[in-house]
Amino acid sequence: MSTLEKFVGGIIAVAMVTTLILPKRQTPQVIKAGTEFFRGTLSTAMGTGKKV
Repeated sequence: MSTLEKFVGGIIAVAMVTTLILPKRQTPQVIKAGTEFFRGTLSTAMGTGKKV
C-alpha cells in the first residue's frame, strides 16, 4: 500500500471515528454509509456492482 493510500485511509478513519463520538450525531447512518462505501467499492472491483 502506498503512502498516499495510507494517508487517505487514515483521514477516512479519523472522520468516521469523530462522527461517531461527537454528540447529536446519527451513528446508524454513519455506519451504514461506511459499510456501503466499502461494499460498493468491492462490488465495483468484482464487476457485480451494476444495478439493472
